Amino acid sequence: MSYVMIHFDGDIVVNHQISLRTLGKTLTHLQNCFDRACLEKRRGALWKYAKMPQIFYPDVELLVQSSREGGYILEFIANNPFTKSITDRVSEAISTAVGQSLEEGLFESTRLEDSLVRRIEQVRAGQFQPSDFEHMLDEPDANVIRTYGDRAIVREVDQILAIIRSKSAGNSFFELLLTGETSKRYNFNKFEAKRFHSAVSKKSLGHPVIYTAEVISLDKNNLNGKIKNTSTNHTSNIKFINKNELNKAIPYFEDDEIMHFIGCPFIEYGAFDPKAGDIYFIDMVNNG
Repeated sequence: MSYVMIHFDGDIVVNHQISLRTLGKTLTHLQNCFDRACLEKRRGALWKYAKMPQIFYPDVELLVQSSREGGYILEFIANNPFTKSITDRVSEAISTAVGQSLEEGLFESTRLEDSLVRRIEQVRAGQFQPSDFEHMLDEPDANVIRTYGDRAIVREVDQILAIIRSKSAGNSFFELLLTGETSKRYNFNKFEAKRFHSAVSKKSLGHPVIYTAEVISLDKNNLNGKIKNTSTNHTSNIKFINKNELNKAIPYFEDDEIMHFIGCPFIEYGAFDPKAGDIYFIDMVNNG
């Protein structure tokens, strides 16, 4: 049997009750954790925008038990043997993130825009030689140290902990107990929730890569768009530093032509989906 328990305590609990908003957000992101882990287990890897098919629902069918006092405690059980491995996968991802948060503590992140400006200057000055896309698939960036599944799972947990981090939560606590083949308990107060967020939201730009893609859409106001990678047939978000750079892509969009460009993968929490991950535009190929 798989067993999951959530436990809120402190100012967020009133007479052993929590708000509908708090409970709804928690359950949504908790279910998403298990769905992400299930997709990875079933398909061998998790890609961005992957949808959970209904055929997999029995794998993560956790039944809600009656709530009980002690703050606010809610338990879930599942009798499907495969759910144990999914529960352990969720716990593994959280455990790694908690361990990193303890090692790193809180840090001041470098603005991604500043990193992008420097990377554009370096590429145009010839200080970086872009890799072919196929080479990037065979030999991932050194900064990519985790699977996209790890990032997807801990991102959902981080959304739950945002409840504890908020000013309105006051002095509150969240506990998560996960039992599959093994059992692990995670406890977060406001400071620990902030430290967790600091670790899992760490952002960087990967080594420049040459992409070949179809431009699906462009948004001048938000300096972004969508492209379809011709090598993978997957869609990715593309982001630009300013309108002048975005304007370079407009002819390819309007004329429905294939665009060859240099971009940097967006790496978050040491993870990047090479098939559909976000890309930051550097320049067109052979554009000086």
